[in-house]
Amino acid sequence: MENELILEVRDLGNIIIKLEPAISPLTYARLGKSLPARANAIKYSQVIIIPLDLGLVSEGKRTSLKPYEVGYWVKKRSLVIALNNIDLGEQVNVLGYVINGAELLNKLNGGYSIRLLIK
Repeated sequence: MENELILEVRDLGNIIIKLEPAISPLTYARLGKSLPARANAIKYSQVIIIPLDLGLVSEGKRTSLKPYEVGYWVKKRSLVIALNNIDLGEQVNVLGYVINGAELLNKLNGGYSIRLLIK
């Protein structure tokens, strides 16, 4: 499996996420098995939420993300991208960070259909 998650957003472009498999290896493995996939990205306050059920994978004790950090929000069973420093108040397994296309994240108001794949 490669280490970049590509979010293809129709009519906007691609958001590229550098994955860090060593941080949450079980979540990373489940992500790889679930892709390619389609989902709706929803902007909610300072996060982008992408519903993608990887099951209840408990790795680490973090509840917060830094700007443009990407994680798997265990309780919500969703990928989440932070737009600013956020504390979700619930466990999040960190997967990586946005390396390209961060400017597109604020344009995801109202939800966008995206295609997720690993390259």
